[in-house]
Amino acid sequence: MNRHLDIRLIQETLPALLMALVADSIAGYLMSRYVEIFRLIPGLLMVIPALIDMRGNVYGAFIARLSSKLHLGEIKDIHDEKVKVGIYSAKSLAYSAAMVVGLLAGTFAFITTGNWIYVIFIPAIILVTNLFTTSILSPLTAYIGVKSYQRGWNPDNVGVPLISSAGDFVSVLFIILVGYLLLSIFHYPLLLVLLVVSLLIYVFSIFRRMWKNNEGKKVYLQSFPILLLVAFLELITGGMWEANKIGIILLILPPTLETLGNIGSVYSSRLSSFIYLGLVKPTFIPHGKYIRKELLSILSLALIVYSLISIFVILITFDWRALLLIWLSALLSLLLLLAISYYLTVGSLKMRLDPDNVVVPVITTLADIIGTFSIVVLYFLIF
Repeated sequence: MNRHLDIRLIQETLPALLMALVADSIAGYLMSRYVEIFRLIPGLLMVIPALIDMRGNVYGAFIARLSSKLHLGEIKDIHDEKVKVGIYSAKSLAYSAAMVVGLLAGTFAFITTGNWIYVIFIPAIILVTNLFTTSILSPLTAYIGVKSYQRGWNPDNVGVPLISSAGDFVSVLFIILVGYLLLSIFHYPLLLVLLVVSLLIYVFSIFRRMWKNNEGKKVYLQSFPILLLVAFLELITGGMWEANKIGIILLILPPTLETLGNIGSVYSSRLSSFIYLGLVKPTFIPHGKYIRKELLSILSLALIVYSLISIFVILITFDWRALLLIWLSALLSLLLLLAISYYLTVGSLKMRLDPDNVVVPVITTLADIIGTFSIVVLYFLIF
């Protein structure tokens, strides 16, 4: 069996995926439990997929870049200047994406309600949420990436699932808390404007530090167009969430989508590292022992994690139709996503782009869109 499976991948990644499963199951429970806040604030549920996906995109890509540099010997410890530059780049990207998503969602809420205050209110919620989440996730990402490598683990196996799940849980928790908090000043536009302006001044100070470094500037310029595209695409996912405020769907979506995105991201991150190290050739038709071993190992991980998701959902809902919903959506989504992940990684290399900057954001976004679409469609077919 060892000849066909990467035991180290499973040993290192499975605990991270299990921790991710716990975090995202809690996130799903919170969303289904506090669905009222999303009914009180039109457009807020719409931003959840974009917001939590940005956490995985920004910090998942950050840890993938750290991993590549650690493997190549360019980073030695947590205090390395390149780690600090990575933190500033991640924060700048996170805030830039948050502002775009906030403005788009606020405009949507204004159009649907006729109340212009949402154009300020929803960006305020997202920026305040971002203040908390970036303060937690930026140093945490750097620590996980460097320390896991120093302990002899592969950050590609451990980091992406851990930081993406932490991002999902933290984002959902704070957006609910901040949403309730800022409702108290909803009818005070001047306070909302002052809050947004103060946060933008802080964001600009971070952006200036990042822009002074050539590497930070390169990461930003390569990553932001992708994140901008991701923001628009995630609003499609958000639109499906906004239109389907159904308890069981909100319960299932975070753990299943995060598992799907994590598996695709781990596969892409490892694949780019293998290509850099010359172990895999970026051919049109994937072949070789490393590819076969990766696919079997990844599918084995998926089987374990989706089984646990099924147990969690059954314990909450006591509805066996939910099992059919989970497994059919997993089957449809996972194989398609792994194929896309391979060709995006190979294609980005042929275009002389760093896969760590480009592929992880696209994969996690496609995981959300494909996974959400399959779950919503199958829900109405099964239930």
